[in-house]
Amino acid sequence: MALTKSVAEVDAWAEVTQPSVREGATVDVSGCYEAILHIDACLSEAVAETAGATIIVQVSSNTTGDADWTPFATFGGPTGTAFKADFTATEAAGQTVLTITNPDTLNLDHPGKLLFIENSTPANSEIVFQVSNEGDAGDTITILDGLAFEQTAAASDIWEIDAAVTSVVAQYNVILPASANRVRVVYNNRNSTAADIFTRCRISKLTAI
Repeated sequence: MALTKSVAEVDAWAEVTQPSVREGATVDVSGCYEAILHIDACLSEAVAETAGATIIVQVSSNTTGDADWTPFATFGGPTGTAFKADFTATEAAGQTVLTITNPDTLNLDHPGKLLFIENSTPANSEIVFQVSNEGDAGDTITILDGLAFEQTAAASDIWEIDAAVTSVVAQYNVILPASANRVRVVYNNRNSTAADIFTRCRISKLTAI
C-alpha cells in the first residue's frame, strides 16, 4: 500500500527586520499521521549578531481561534557577523560555478558550509552549499547543487560569515505531535542584537497509510 505524502510552502521567503516579529501562516494538521516543518532563517545584514532571533513553533489543541496557542519548540536564529559578496556575471539556474571577483577578499574562503543568496525578488532567494573556492585569482566559487534561480549582479547578494564552521544559515526540522490540530511559526527578531533575517517555512505531511 502506497503512502500519501505531500509538501507545501507555509511561509514564503520574507525579511524580518530588527526589531520586529513575523507571524507565520496557520496550518491545519488535524488530518495528518505525521507532519514535519522545515524552517530556514538567514542573516541578511552586515552587522555583528550575538544574540540571534528566536524561532518559536506553536501548536494549538483547538481547531479555531487564537486562545490556545502554546510553544512546542523554540530555537535560536543564526549568529555572527555577516559579510556580503556580489555576483559579477549573470548566473543561470542550474549553474554550479559562480563568478565572484576576489572571493578570498570577500570572505568566501571557507568552503563546506551553507551560504544565503538574497534576491531583490524574495521568492528567488535561495540557500546553497559551497564546496570549493578558487581564490582571488580564480574569481569563482563552486556550489554543490545548481542554482534554483537565475542570479545577477544587480539583483543578488551572497551572505556569508568569515569563519570555518559558523554559517549565516540556521535550519530546523520539527516533527509535530499527531495530537496537534494546528501549527504556526513565530519569527521573533525583537531581542536580537541588530541583524535583519530572511525566513521561510515548508511542511511535509503524511496523510494516508
